[in-house]
Amino acid sequence: MKPFVVTGLKALWRIGAGSMAFNEKQVLLKSASAKRTEGQRVFALVVLVLLAFFRWLPGGDPLNPTTGVRAFVEVGFLGLAILLALFWWPRRLSFALVKGWWLLLPAFWAGLSTLWSPNPLLTLAKAGELFLVHLLALVISQGSLTLTDWLKKTQVSLLLILLLGFGLNVVYYGTPFYYGPPLGGLLAGESDRPRLTLAADHPLVVGHLFALLLFVSAALLRGKGWFSSGGLIMLSVWGLFTTQARASTVATGAALMWWVLRALGKRLGRLRILLETAVVMVALGIAATLFPEAVDATSTYTPDVYTLNGRIPLWQATVEALFADFALLFLGTGFEATRYLTFDLAYWNPGHTHNGFLEIIAGLGLPGLLFYLPLIVFVVRSMWRPSIASALSFYILFMAVFNPVFQPGMVWFLILTTLLMEKKGAVHAYFHDTHILPTARR
Repeated sequence: MKPFVVTGLKALWRIGAGSMAFNEKQVLLKSASAKRTEGQRVFALVVLVLLAFFRWLPGGDPLNPTTGVRAFVEVGFLGLAILLALFWWPRRLSFALVKGWWLLLPAFWAGLSTLWSPNPLLTLAKAGELFLVHLLALVISQGSLTLTDWLKKTQVSLLLILLLGFGLNVVYYGTPFYYGPPLGGLLAGESDRPRLTLAADHPLVVGHLFALLLFVSAALLRGKGWFSSGGLIMLSVWGLFTTQARASTVATGAALMWWVLRALGKRLGRLRILLETAVVMVALGIAATLFPEAVDATSTYTPDVYTLNGRIPLWQATVEALFADFALLFLGTGFEATRYLTFDLAYWNPGHTHNGFLEIIAGLGLPGLLFYLPLIVFVVRSMWRPSIASALSFYILFMAVFNPVFQPGMVWFLILTTLLMEKKGAVHAYFHDTHILPTARR
């Protein structure tokens, strides 16, 4: 009787163990399938955002919803991305509104600035884009993808957009390597420098694309994809020089050096502080004096012929105009409406202040800068991480010296999402968890 009982118990144990193993295998298969589906959905959203802000369709003023079809396409792609996110992740989307309130503050104030903007339609459209871009960044960062998975999706998405640009060059110009002003652009008299452009986009934006591809590929250089990532790094370096995006080129090199110094950590000791300071000072010095460009010598604002030519007088004139009118200093011109302030302040009729922080004050006033402060602090803190977050944060803060970078756009979307993914990874490592949100209804 006893051997029979023992045999029966062993049989039951084997059946139970086999059932548990089968269930565990099913869970792993479902988890892998869910992760693959998540990656496909994220890739689709990223491509939609890139298509929205990449000037692949000529026609109209890209910053003015009242002209041409360009702006309607831009808003349409972003709206489609939000609808898909709402359909795929309804709980995650609503949770992001509560959890990421600090990130969405600038968009709410930008929307209110429609009330006093000289172009309410322009301000309302761009404020809406800012809200959608920040919300999408939050939603993607709260998913189940790891930072490495996100970087892989970003790398493929950027490469796809670049290939689209080369293809459209053939359609528009008859050659994949077109060096000149974008189709329909007003840049023919800007300079005689031959600059690579893709489709109808500005060389500066193309430079951003190559810079981001370089950062992401450098982060993925380790592992199985080292060969392809190495090739994309060389492509990115070539693209930066051929587009002649001066600030992007200097910022990219300095950001990579900063990343290396942060990664070395305590090995350098106090020497690291000295080296980091040197990187910042040298980069600012090079950006201010490198790549001379011919300008009209008879102009009032021509103290030199370098990168800062026209910018410093523009900044001075903008600050003077703001402090001359308390209402303007407090409320600003309205989001993305600083062109109405800067147009008569410099000989080159700029459409913005050419400085990220000054652009916030000029467009949204001092309260706008206050609402942006949590976001800026987040980027500054990310600059001290020993990872790709440090390079991207350095890049965006460096570029803010010369151009408005806190507006809606592909550059800001990709950098902000990566920083949020990095933050999510730090939270997970601390709590030994794999998800921020519950797994139900993902």
